[in-house]
Amino acid sequence: MPKFVLVVLADATNSEGACWPRIATIAGKTSLSKRSVQRALRLLARRELITIEQRHRPDGSRSSNLYRLHLDRGVIVSPPPDLRDTTPGHRVEGAPDSSVMSGTTRGTTNEPPLLQSIVEKSTADRGGGETPDLFYPRELLPEEHAEAERMVVVVPVPLAQQVLDEWAGIIADGAIRTSPLGCLRTLVSRAQAGRFTPERAPRVARTRERQQRSAIARAAIERPELPVADENNPLVRRLRALATSQGEP
Repeated sequence: MPKFVLVVLADATNSEGACWPRIATIAGKTSLSKRSVQRALRLLARRELITIEQRHRPDGSRSSNLYRLHLDRGVIVSPPPDLRDTTPGHRVEGAPDSSVMSGTTRGTTNEPPLLQSIVEKSTADRGGGETPDLFYPRELLPEEHAEAERMVVVVPVPLAQQVLDEWAGIIADGAIRTSPLGCLRTLVSRAQAGRFTPERAPRVARTRERQQRSAIARAAIERPELPVADENNPLVRRLRALATSQGEP
């Protein structure tokens, strides 16, 4: 998934290695969800393969992010031409593209080391599944939620959740001085600059964890008990006999 997103970015870059596609555009080209694209972008940024910069319109509203590909840190994915390439008029040099077993058309290919590490790290981060979604303040309007998602994509996941928790705490305490999104923009800027210090975030995280534990406990209590099977019911006796004949307890 991160490699696919990186390929789409590379396809859109200019001669300076910069591009600014919308999240929805990347999602459309990769057939991924917007959140999956955002997770992939955060992973690429953590691997220092790209840099994500926020862009703003003249009126101060958010525009699509600017992505800079670190071409100097990349890997060569196209090897030199095959020495055995006999195309007339072409000088050939370098090792063959892949080795082919005699009598077959099966070749062997190797992933570029750095890009392969992205996939492995992505799988490790997910623990075999998707990276957990971030928790946003419940008071947000749909458009505010969408804008917040675009803002925090530039921050690594663990720190992004702390930023969102700090933001939620500020909103809950009624300490917003400008606008909710303006407050989040300030917190994101501090996180990018290494100047973010969580004050309300730990309290918000503890409250959320306590609520999640309570919800799990309520679900366990409210789970209906299954009725005891009536052993005198002909259908029950038939199923028991069938299970016994198949060696099941």
